[in-house]
Amino acid sequence: MATMAAASAPQACSAIFQRLMLRPAPPAAAPHEMMARTHPALAAAPETTMDVGQLLRLSDFDKIADLGEGASGVVTKVRLRGTSAVFALKTAYYCGSGAEGDGEVAALRRVGSGSPHVVRCDAVFSGAGGEPAMLLELMDAGSLGRVLCRRGGRGLPECALSEVAARCLAGLAHLHSRGVAHLDLKPDNLLASARGDVKIGDFSVSRIFLGGAGERRRVSVSVGSTAYLSPERFEPNAHAGPGGACAADVWALGVTVLELFLGRCPILPAGERSSWNRLMEAICYGEAPSLPASVAASAELRGFVASCLHKDPRRRATVAQLLAHPFVARRDGEACRRELRVIIVETM
Repeated sequence: MATMAAASAPQACSAIFQRLMLRPAPPAAAPHEMMARTHPALAAAPETTMDVGQLLRLSDFDKIADLGEGASGVVTKVRLRGTSAVFALKTAYYCGSGAEGDGEVAALRRVGSGSPHVVRCDAVFSGAGGEPAMLLELMDAGSLGRVLCRRGGRGLPECALSEVAARCLAGLAHLHSRGVAHLDLKPDNLLASARGDVKIGDFSVSRIFLGGAGERRRVSVSVGSTAYLSPERFEPNAHAGPGGACAADVWALGVTVLELFLGRCPILPAGERSSWNRLMEAICYGEAPSLPASVAASAELRGFVASCLHKDPRRRATVAQLLAHPFVARRDGEACRRELRVIIVETM
């Protein structure tokens, strides 16, 4: 570790974490599957699955600050000792050998590090009780949910919002191509940085709908945050194949775009207290969420939202169709990126 002490953060990250754990599997694996191969020298070391040419442990990272806590784990900001390289460390509450733990870690391995629109996972360690601890790319501006709170209920302007939508779609395209449905897309799981980046994070309820040989699976889709569930996900023991699982992510994207524009949850009237029953009634038996006629919005934004929020999943637009939608495809990329970055930075 001594040779790394003087390294800068980018150099340290490059030297230590480049192609660590999430890299293409050998040719025998399915082309969409990404996973780690532990070096034989590390096979007897249960504390890490990284192949870095040297043994790193959780004890090599110093805690800097608490970043947040959710239903599945706690996230802290950590620094690799002897360097200026900082990361977000998510320590799960569940044991890595259980089905839930296998799901999150397996999804991270499958997703890999091939998209700039998905939060990168650099390594997975095993904690003292067997729980996984995931070393993640640090997004220093927090979530877009936090950005909304800091803006006092003011939503994002259309230009910045179209950039967010484009990045989410690119991230979803990557996930779906690897056989992964996110199933919890929402502003709190879209993470931002001072550079103006927005990336999809938190795979705690994600499901893999393509097997190692490319076989199609039916997966549970009744998981996730209630306000972002599509109507079919409220059915008892709701399951879906690849098409249905991807359609569930599209609905959540539509609700997320609406919320980011309006500055509030779009499912219930402003000021109404939410509950599981009230949200279920509104989503399953009410009209599909949409922009109120009284709100000033472009035809492109209204059409984009409507394409995402068909109550029948077979009628929802696909990610590929949404990437070609005028709201995204005809945006001024440079201007939209600049506006999004300004908004993120001013709320830090």
